[in-house]
Amino acid sequence: MENDSGQAEGEKVDFGPLLNLSIWTLSGAATGFLGLRIWAKVQRGRCLWYDDHFLVAAWAALIASCIVQSVSVQLGFGKEFGAIAPELVGTARLVSVIAGFLLILAACWSKTSFALTLLRISQGWPRRWVIFVICTTNFFFVASGVIHWAQCWPLRLLWEQELKGECLPIQIVNGYNMFVAAYSGVMDIALGLLPWFIFRTGGSLTQLDSEKSRLQRKEKIGISVAMSMAVFAGITSFLKIYAIIRVNMPNAQPEHVVGLMVLGTAEGAITIMAVSIPVLRTLQGTLKAEVVGLQFR
Repeated sequence: MENDSGQAEGEKVDFGPLLNLSIWTLSGAATGFLGLRIWAKVQRGRCLWYDDHFLVAAWAALIASCIVQSVSVQLGFGKEFGAIAPELVGTARLVSVIAGFLLILAACWSKTSFALTLLRISQGWPRRWVIFVICTTNFFFVASGVIHWAQCWPLRLLWEQELKGECLPIQIVNGYNMFVAAYSGVMDIALGLLPWFIFRTGGSLTQLDSEKSRLQRKEKIGISVAMSMAVFAGITSFLKIYAIIRVNMPNAQPEHVVGLMVLGTAEGAITIMAVSIPVLRTLQGTLKAEVVGLQFR
């Protein structure tokens, strides 16, 4: 006999190791890209701007969430719901709540960083559109964070479900989370494609690269392609909608909950990489120049 997850009855299920592998691979990749971005700016003697600060904050929240998720795995997260030691259930729930909140912060701050980067290269209505996206996205994510913690009263009811109290209807909480995921996904895709419009209409990166007043066509296309990676973050947001629905089905399995956490981690990690890649193109140019210089010594 097999259950809905395809596992034979009586077989112990533990998706914790898979969760650890997935989230630390994603966060490791994001760390590498961000580190190279910061190093490239320092090497060229450029100061860090607001988008860099938000990106570092998003990375810190992402790493903190991965640490907390790994702690939850040690407590039994990823196993069959009845396989967690009763005395650890409350702690495991609290740790999961904290991890989810940190993922909200990572997504919010990484998307804000991406929008701030676009704000520096846009003029006219695209600039006003980016400001609108920054304001609305932050508003919806802040509300999501508040609901994440304030959905139950007393607060301890979130992780000690045997207490008496009241919670918002789960349909409202899930409905809002799906709305935020959908809105975030649409904005990610729109912002990811915006550089193509900006450069096609004559936009430049004069503020990002003071060495050139205009980018060559090849460079514009390269940076547009790099920043279009944000589209994948948007796709991840849409996948989260299905994951939220699946987690709240009566026959939900541990892998569904783990999948939701992986997607939440991927959303922030992919956005961090998407924001970092355009700066790495300047690093590539610098390295090429150094190699050419060495060849002529």
